Amino acid sequence: MNQSFGEPVDVAVIGFGPVGASLAALLGRRGRRVAVFDKSDQIYPLPRAFALDHEALRTFQEIGIAGALAPHMTPYRPTIYQGADGKPIQHFDMGPSPYPLAWAPSYTFNQPALEASLRRAVGEMPSVSVHLGHEVTSVQEEGGYAMLSARAPDGTPAQLRARYVVACDGGTSPMRKQLGLGLKSLEFDEPWIVVDMHVNEDMLERLPATNIQYCDPARPCTYVVGPGTHRRWEFLLLPHEAGQREMPHDAIWALLSPWLAPHEARIWRAATYRFHAVVLEQWRQGRVLLAGDAAHQMPPFLAQGMCQGLRDAVNLAWKLDWVLQGDAPDTLLDSYGTERGPQVEETTRTVKRLGQIICERDAERAAQRDRGLREQQGGQVRMQLRQSLLPGVRHGLIDGEHGAAGTPFPQAVGRLGPQGAAQMMDDLLPRGFLLFLRDAPSQEQFDRLAAHLRALHAKAVCLCDADDVEGLVGLAEADGVIARWFETQDRGAALVRPDHIVYGVAADLDGAQALLERARIALAIASTATHALMLD
Repeated sequence: MNQSFGEPVDVAVIGFGPVGASLAALLGRRGRRVAVFDKSDQIYPLPRAFALDHEALRTFQEIGIAGALAPHMTPYRPTIYQGADGKPIQHFDMGPSPYPLAWAPSYTFNQPALEASLRRAVGEMPSVSVHLGHEVTSVQEEGGYAMLSARAPDGTPAQLRARYVVACDGGTSPMRKQLGLGLKSLEFDEPWIVVDMHVNEDMLERLPATNIQYCDPARPCTYVVGPGTHRRWEFLLLPHEAGQREMPHDAIWALLSPWLAPHEARIWRAATYRFHAVVLEQWRQGRVLLAGDAAHQMPPFLAQGMCQGLRDAVNLAWKLDWVLQGDAPDTLLDSYGTERGPQVEETTRTVKRLGQIICERDAERAAQRDRGLREQQGGQVRMQLRQSLLPGVRHGLIDGEHGAAGTPFPQAVGRLGPQGAAQMMDDLLPRGFLLFLRDAPSQEQFDRLAAHLRALHAKAVCLCDADDVEGLVGLAEADGVIARWFETQDRGAALVRPDHIVYGVAADLDGAQALLERARIALAIASTATHALMLD
């Protein structure tokens, strides 16, 4: 007999990896009733993600686990691409502080520690239930809900109703297959082995201090510095090795022999993978949406695989919350795929280009590659900002063609009021739409904005003393990152979405008022908001 999980939930999340857990946590912090299902009862044991960017850390800051992650991560080292002759052909780094999002632009980290922290955070949320060892076998739409059928660890069938379902069930995604959703191939498919090592402390100084892409046509290889004694090597598998599901330890030690001997380190874990480049063609079908590896997969050469999945979660969380709250129509969820599909595809194409540089196996073409890259840089290898390779949101809920629209808004370190303690901005300000103003308005000017702000449930924030303007939040920043941002953009106002993405910018307060109205229309906010504006 089928068992019921009880009352319907707002969102069912399939998959309790980093993306599913982050989405559940973001929704749980908003008070949404969430049920999470995962067919495994264990954290995935093999090497996967190894790097986080500052947008990911901003997400973990919102969830409340960033501090717990500190012992398990370290700032990402510069990356040097070595050509076939062993000399540099490209150089990527993160630039100097103060950093635009308060966090360093990139980190390496320990994924099991991250997942454990996420699971603890989710477990403390009263509105979220977690069902490990439960395999979701099907989802059907029924009576305004999605009906999930699941199999418990003892084989007992059970059912749950949810307003929406988000499948974060991995690259093989049974839910994607059930729905018949196709993946667009970006034509990259290479076999690699990923090896995580713990190196003896007395050997660490003998290893490279920076990350290196060995673009050697004989055996392309990646070396990355992790936290503590953790170091990762990735090796392209040669044709005679490509079919191996596992590689014997003696063969792994042979690959590692230019750097280490068996008595100088231990193999923590290793796994063979095919690095794919694929993007979902349709991100939503009815009440089911897909996220993370279920929606896209990319090679690791820009360390963006998991980070892109976390962008999915952040994009979806506020939109699901608005729809469930009744503040926006269900069609708001269509903007998720409209925004994320092109953004992920553009990112993946950049990663593919880097992968083609690294994976070149022909010695003559590799030599031509090296000469060409050096010539493009005027004969001197120049540092490029790694984050500059990542595109913003170019479609969907963004306003206009100004370069700031669709990009992450800075996170300052600052205080509210002269007596407040300096903190990261996101910890000081309310969640939701925020209108940032470079200069203080008068009370009369602010009052003209008030009804437009209410329609978006938005707050206005000024880089000033706001005591004289009722309803305005004054932020005194300590590092000047927002002031410099406004100067660079040559604008006086910026409307920022709940996911910290700039919706649009305006030159002045009149422009800000028009910007708020365009956002209300784009979000298709109910006519009650329009009525409120008319009354004002």
